Amino acid sequence: MQTRMIRDLEVPVVGMGSAGSFDVPMSEIDVRKQILDNCISQGSNFVDTSPMYRRSEQVIGVAMEGERDKFQLATKVWCTGRDTAVKQMARSFELLKTDYIEVMQIHNLVDWRTHLPLLEEMKADGKIGIIGLTHYSPDALPEMAEIMRTGRVDSIQISYNVMERQVEEVILPLAKEMDIGVIVMRPVGAGQLFSNLIAKPNLEPLREFGIRTWGQALMAWLLADPRVTVLIPATSRPQRIIENAAAGDMIIPPEMRNYILTEAQRCLKPVFYGIG
Repeated sequence: MQTRMIRDLEVPVVGMGSAGSFDVPMSEIDVRKQILDNCISQGSNFVDTSPMYRRSEQVIGVAMEGERDKFQLATKVWCTGRDTAVKQMARSFELLKTDYIEVMQIHNLVDWRTHLPLLEEMKADGKIGIIGLTHYSPDALPEMAEIMRTGRVDSIQISYNVMERQVEEVILPLAKEMDIGVIVMRPVGAGQLFSNLIAKPNLEPLREFGIRTWGQALMAWLLADPRVTVLIPATSRPQRIIENAAAGDMIIPPEMRNYILTEAQRCLKPVFYGIG
């Protein structure tokens, strides 16, 4: 597994998201434990969650019990007001059964002017390691760029894939300029880059690079951009962790990156985000 840096934090290039997939009853905890076991065995130990994802933090906390030191945790503050934020983050620490969180992010930029000074205090106190921002919508990118330019954040989490490329215009160049880590959500379009296929992608030219699936091709396309730090695809299938993690060892040349984009344009419906 390749690794890249978010400031002084070395992370695997393929981690795991938990939106939806870890919002499950405790009766389904065994499958989640297997998923996390596979994350450890494959080196995909960067795990992203949020209070917004309902039971996700609690399920992760239980599923990784006894193995906290093997994971890098990223969660979020998602509320308004300082007092509410303090309580919400304390609850996240409790649910995740930890006294340190590697990456704390302001979810969807909500009340960031209040939360940013609070996170700076927590970082100075050694409670968190990285201060981040997240947003899924292209409409929020100008505000995200404004905050990035202050130099007060270490990472951003954005939606980026072959059919959602608005971040290429300003956000990714700015992240490189400011030495800000880039966490990519929705690397396979929350599944839409599979469900919107109207033709079967030809993977034959990619096989010499170890690519066996369309999902691996999509992730290899992202990781060929050195400005991308870590991908966080979500899954509820333990075996999918192994498939996803394999992309972390795939290095493709520029012409193959162009080929994957061409295949995406050929095989996907030109809908939902538009081909950039």
